[in-house]
Amino acid sequence: MKGMVKYGRAIRPLILLALLVFFPHRGPAQEVDIPDKPDIIRVTADHSDNSILIQWEPSEDDDIEFYKLYRMINRTGQAIVTLPGNVYQFSHSNTGQKNLEYSVTAIDSSGNESLLTPGEHRAVSVSLQFDTCSMANLVTWSPYVGWEGHVSGYRIYGGYAEDDLQSLGFVSPATTAYIHKEISRDTSYSYYIETINTNGITSLSPIGTVSTYFPRAPGFVTVDHVSVVDDHTIELQFSADVSGPVRTFRLMKRNNRQTPFSEVEIIWNSTQSVHRVEDRFPARAETYEYIVQSVFQPEGCPDFTVLSESNPGTSILLESELSGQTAEIVWTPYSEYPAGLAGYVIQRRNGSGEFYDVGNTGPGTTRWSEPMNSIINGFQSGEVQYKILAVESQEGSDDPGISISNIVSVNIPTTLAMPSAFTPGSNDMNFEFKPRIDFAPMKYTMIIYDRAGRKLFETSDPGQGWDGRFHGNDFVDEGVYVYYIQYTDYTGRFRKLAGNVTVLYP
Repeated sequence: MKGMVKYGRAIRPLILLALLVFFPHRGPAQEVDIPDKPDIIRVTADHSDNSILIQWEPSEDDDIEFYKLYRMINRTGQAIVTLPGNVYQFSHSNTGQKNLEYSVTAIDSSGNESLLTPGEHRAVSVSLQFDTCSMANLVTWSPYVGWEGHVSGYRIYGGYAEDDLQSLGFVSPATTAYIHKEISRDTSYSYYIETINTNGITSLSPIGTVSTYFPRAPGFVTVDHVSVVDDHTIELQFSADVSGPVRTFRLMKRNNRQTPFSEVEIIWNSTQSVHRVEDRFPARAETYEYIVQSVFQPEGCPDFTVLSESNPGTSILLESELSGQTAEIVWTPYSEYPAGLAGYVIQRRNGSGEFYDVGNTGPGTTRWSEPMNSIINGFQSGEVQYKILAVESQEGSDDPGISISNIVSVNIPTTLAMPSAFTPGSNDMNFEFKPRIDFAPMKYTMIIYDRAGRKLFETSDPGQGWDGRFHGNDFVDEGVYVYYIQYTDYTGRFRKLAGNVTVLYP
């Protein structure tokens, strides 16, 4: 190359001197005239056919019959081809993506050949590694051989293997590594390096390809339901495919969709397709969104790599208030079932402590109300309790999920009305003495005395009346008796009542 050091010419006098020393009998007529060694301009990869193009400048000697191209291995030449003296480049095919080191010599009409070394050239060799820990591709390369001191820098090209590769960056000649971040999983990427000489000439490395493959993710990971068990516990059920290589799952939660998920529990190397996991938090005050991740931890990596995520599941937070004589309940929406949300079922606890359906709404409604006077039956507690069931759509689901909210209470004041007389032992409705109650109180005591102050009857059950007997034995005489009642209703109000009741017989 014009302007570059001619290594052959520089040491040719030393070679001639050596010949004279060791072969003095030949005399000056026997001096070997070694042709000028041609300078290689560049060695570059041809991406159109994966060959290596070698280009050189003509030798400065006029009597050049041939050029000979060598493949260099440990500074030993292996001849590849001999070309006419008017040819100054050669495309070395059959190399594929393998990057080789080359040298070119000149041969004059007398058969004399220039020196083989120095002056070797080799394009950049690219090495690729997918770093599973950082989810990045590490691109490294060897420096260009033959342009020492004349490299202005390296430009990195890369992208999806099937697409046109784009420039990713430019680095100084002292840098031989680049990290390609924000890559996708299970994808093939290709890269090459463009070496730029200070005179503007460029050389391309062969193209290298690396795959970002992980173990196959489970066929499915599904949150089946999220239900509140008690005031401090929720139960999440999820189903997962455990037939493949990845059988480790991580339960994550967050209470605000603007914040990242945090880890709840890890299920290692599971062989069960259905799991139930409990999480503890104030279920009557907070709601959380959950997902289940299938995760893989590559060897030597401190963190997990997430392979897939389930649908989200949210705990339903139900709240209530008493507005006048109407119970108002409102809840956070459930999200989300694989088959979609069919709607919500409202349940109320009856006097025997069992919940039963009292209403329903569509999937877009999260509010419901009920007049309290419509449920007075003489047995209903003044603590009216509700819960919500979020029901999965039947379509596409063999076993629809049901997610249950926390239980809320609507506290209603108790009102008592006392009869003035009753007929013990009769067959009519007035055979016992007890107050008429709209909603049963939280605490209750009723005591019956005779006129002399003797206690005849006592109960703490607002549903139990006095049948007119003395401690459950004989009926008392006709006459006037005294009752005393005290109670605390579910609003916290404490009341006392006292009065007379008349016992009559037919």
